[in-house]
Amino acid sequence: IGGHNEMRNIEGYDRLKDNVLYLNADGNKKVIQIESSIASEGKTTVLCNLAVCLGATNKKVVVVDLDFRRPKTHRVFKLSKDIGIAEYMLDEKSVADIIKKTEYENVDIITRGAEIANSSLVLVSEKFKSFIAELREKYDYVLLDCAPVLQVSDYIHISKVSDGVIFVVAHARTNKA
Repeated sequence: IGGHNEMRNIEGYDRLKDNVLYLNADGNKKVIQIESSIASEGKTTVLCNLAVCLGATNKKVVVVDLDFRRPKTHRVFKLSKDIGIAEYMLDEKSVADIIKKTEYENVDIITRGAEIANSSLVLVSEKFKSFIAELREKYDYVLLDCAPVLQVSDYIHISKVSDGVIFVVAHARTNKA
């Protein structure tokens, strides 16, 4: 994926992809939430490049934008954020209706859609759990782009449906505290 300097580090993303493949050797660690402590640490960049690298290995991948306050994955893939998880949660669309194809082989995306006022209500719902379960059945990997942990507590609810976390930290930028 072009555009950002970090995105050109293909060897680093390939190494991350290999580690994710190794950790999922049993096929049970499919849903991975990508986190950072604060905004602008490169979380979405890492997630999107990981998705493309996994897709290139013939793995079916879906990226789900769960950063409801600052959704960005649609921009990286140059797609509209309209019609996404919000419309699914409101029973306006099915899961199949909100899946968008990207230009990358084996990589799909689900955007936020309309604004979501109270993310906690969405993330603790049975409908959200069913949504993730349906994606788990359809895809080899479900990558969840989450809001930064120091800004909102969404990660607590998302961790109940995920199999693991990749925590992104910006080198020489993120404060240790």
